[in-house]
Amino acid sequence: NFFEKIVYIQNVTKYSTVKTFDSCYEVGDKLGEGCFGSVYEGRHVSDGLQVAIKFVSKWETGRCLYSVLPVEVTLLQIMSQPPICKNIVQLIEWFDELDRYILILERPHPCVDLESFMENLGNCLDEEMARAVMVQVVEAASQCSKRGVLHRDMKGENFLINTDTSEVKLIDFGCGDLIKTTEYDSYAGTLLYCPPEVFVSGKYHADPATVWSLGVLLFRMVCGYLPFAHHMQTMAGIFNVKDECCNLIGWCLERCPYQRPSLQQITEHEWFQSTNQTTATKKNSFQCDNTLLDKEQ
Repeated sequence: NFFEKIVYIQNVTKYSTVKTFDSCYEVGDKLGEGCFGSVYEGRHVSDGLQVAIKFVSKWETGRCLYSVLPVEVTLLQIMSQPPICKNIVQLIEWFDELDRYILILERPHPCVDLESFMENLGNCLDEEMARAVMVQVVEAASQCSKRGVLHRDMKGENFLINTDTSEVKLIDFGCGDLIKTTEYDSYAGTLLYCPPEVFVSGKYHADPATVWSLGVLLFRMVCGYLPFAHHMQTMAGIFNVKDECCNLIGWCLERCPYQRPSLQQITEHEWFQSTNQTTATKKNSFQCDNTLLDKEQ
């Protein structure tokens, strides 16, 4: 199976005296762009394993990326250690060449990114499908948190969904970092998924920021559009939301980071326990006292 082939390739890597990317892999069509590089179809020459190959230049617009990519490699290595996290793409191996890094990644097939999947279904998902996807999204976020990894760019484009099995996998750790207990003072990721405390104080904590992005993603899945067009709306925290999962969305999108649920509380929310919810349209204004935010500044 796939994971047995990964072990085989890693063992070959361990004992091979001369191993180069060009001798081991064939490159196919381009699949897309990541945070810091391009991703292509690929095939392992010796056994035909289908993979994704990410090429990252060490120089981009005159800026050296030596300090950027190794973090992505480190995070993927952490997330690829046993026990396997089935909702996170696996790093098979990587190459350090003179002018570029090359990451060899698991390639689910057939699959598309979640954003494209939604667009193909009329730009949003019905509630049952959204729940099935969201369970896996939260599991991926929880596994990252447990292993001390902050992905920092959880959005539809960074989740792959297998169109046969509906299995979801998190990809692209290029904006990530190791989790720390203190605040972060710089943000990497997509601003439309960025929590309001970044705009208010310039600082944020890992898990509350992740929970905010999950709330934005869930809203996107069930409504067909993003809740906030720009950061002023993010700080205002006012939006229209439809269907009964609005309670969970509103909790994740609490303006005060300390009033948001933990990842564990999300999985225990009643919306995930229900199998036959009716749909309703509601207008909600999710506001909270600014006291906790003010203490951050």
